[in-house]
Amino acid sequence: MSRMDADVIVVGAGPAGAATAARLARAGCDVLLLDRAAFPREKPCAEYLSPGVVEQLDDLGVLDAVAEKGGKWLRGMRVATARGKIHLNFASADPPRRGLGIPRVVLDQILVDHAVAAGARMCERARVRGAVVEEGRVVGVTVSGIGPQGGDSVLRARFVVGADGVHSTIARSLGLTRPVRWPRRLGLVARYAGVTRLDSTGEMRVGPDLYCGLAPVGEGVVNVGLVGPLGRKPPGEPTASYFERSLAEVPGVLEALQGGERVTPVRGVGPLASRVRRVAGPGYLLVGDAAGFLDPFTGEGIFRALRGAALAADAVLSALARDVVATGYAEARRSTFRDKAALCLLIQGFLGARPLLDYALARIASRPEIEAGLTGVLGDYAPARPALHPGFLWALLKP
Repeated sequence: MSRMDADVIVVGAGPAGAATAARLARAGCDVLLLDRAAFPREKPCAEYLSPGVVEQLDDLGVLDAVAEKGGKWLRGMRVATARGKIHLNFASADPPRRGLGIPRVVLDQILVDHAVAAGARMCERARVRGAVVEEGRVVGVTVSGIGPQGGDSVLRARFVVGADGVHSTIARSLGLTRPVRWPRRLGLVARYAGVTRLDSTGEMRVGPDLYCGLAPVGEGVVNVGLVGPLGRKPPGEPTASYFERSLAEVPGVLEALQGGERVTPVRGVGPLASRVRRVAGPGYLLVGDAAGFLDPFTGEGIFRALRGAALAADAVLSALARDVVATGYAEARRSTFRDKAALCLLIQGFLGARPLLDYALARIASRPEIEAGLTGVLGDYAPARPALHPGFLWALLKP
């Protein structure tokens, strides 16, 4: 047998990859964590953590470290159009919950440090070119940037975890990517400082064909995330100009940011959505956005990353112990995320039909039990299935 460089190679050191690496290293695996960036590094993200994410951070053992680094505890989120709004009040849950706004540059460093402290080996500036397949099984990765000459090297492992994001190199090299025809959107983010009108509540503001998320991430500091159709930005217009011009088109955004100024470059990613044909196979699995992503409106990306990391670690440990494919992983993901994914698709339909969204928000705002039910689901601390029941939907939409 060829020499192994690790039991498990994890490609991508974002929340999904770092959390998977930490769990595997803690279980005694020799884990090599690769990322093309040097940490700490910025990452385009809404920087909003739902109450469910807070629970996952606690389960992983890093919540105290996250709390010590700052950020902003959030009592809830407002969802608003020009004609209506609802308030997702996490603090009124039983027991009370809270979300968190925190810069990704801070969160990701904490998670990487946790993985290294657990025993994972971190290799930065490692650009993975693709998976290495022998006799139908993934046995490692080809990577550049780690040798003395900076050329390509092959790193071998008993298992490879692709946690390299929405445009996953591992997924693409294995022919797993699927075309996404809808939705096709561009996401742009920046931070603003000196904002006084947002405190402990985040906002989602919806315009005609755009929406904007506002997440407090520190005292007077707000992450501003703008999402719109991929082809909406004129080819010749500077990204920052398009971003600031478009913010004015989303009702309520400029008012919320009054007195603030942009203090970071505008960063972006697109298209946002991705799909894969399968999430696991001989010698590999995908986790986080690499396993598929729809849209950031409902804010569950980091929840799926951290919860998915727990599922991935269990699947890898089982596969290593029995030297088999991680057969139960796909079903574990389906049973964990299927209902919320269905609800997210339903919400996408409402986003594409503004009169229907206005109608729904007005009905939800007048029905506290419906608002409370959706708060738990969208906060990632209550199951989504009840919200898909015809009776719940009728109670929401009836005149």
